[in-house]
Amino acid sequence: MGSRDMKNYKVGRAICDQIRVAGSVKIFNRIKNSFTGPPDIYFIKEQLALYRWRKQFFLAHFPEDTWSDYGCDLCDDFNSVNHRMAVIHYNITENFDQVLELACEDSRPDPLHFHTEYCSLWFLNKFEWDKEKEQEVLEKLTTVDLSTAVHILCVLYSCSPPSLLQVAMRRVMELGLSLDSLPKELQVVAKMGLYYIEGREAFDGLDEKERPRCLTSEGEKILNMFLSQ
Repeated sequence: MGSRDMKNYKVGRAICDQIRVAGSVKIFNRIKNSFTGPPDIYFIKEQLALYRWRKQFFLAHFPEDTWSDYGCDLCDDFNSVNHRMAVIHYNITENFDQVLELACEDSRPDPLHFHTEYCSLWFLNKFEWDKEKEQEVLEKLTTVDLSTAVHILCVLYSCSPPSLLQVAMRRVMELGLSLDSLPKELQVVAKMGLYYIEGREAFDGLDEKERPRCLTSEGEKILNMFLSQ
């Protein structure tokens, strides 16, 4: 097998691995370039898994001492470890095709640089959560709307399958089916999630009948803390 064929094989295998992580080709195509906006409400679990896979891929192919970063002029006083994590975040969310191509090359530039244009968004990263850091979780939840925040908690602290409505909505979105024939209320649910009411903020809380039934006791605690902030 020639070097070009070997590279194509490696790239193809990595893409197949990502598809397995996402669960299907359709879900992978939906989320593969979705990391620059808010979480995709019905595919948060898959986004978190794909982000984790890409980060591990980057770290495995580009160990810490084998590359340098450049491109961010705002970070002269930025902690070097945090800065490098921000560079990794940028490259696996906005530049992963190039990362993948470079990882599969037989030879690499020397010295090897990875570009980034900013660092601040890494601190607002909604695709990597450390449940051991409750305050950090709560702070990051405040950067999304209430409905999205509850959906995130249902992924992070799940103890049972999602509701039938959520499963049905997820399937409709995965298959790319038209929503035009659905009642307006369900169209809003499809776009904004199960917990959306126009104008409602976290401090407005959730009615008892609205509260998710799939949360662990830890998840219930975090939800209550979030709603009482």
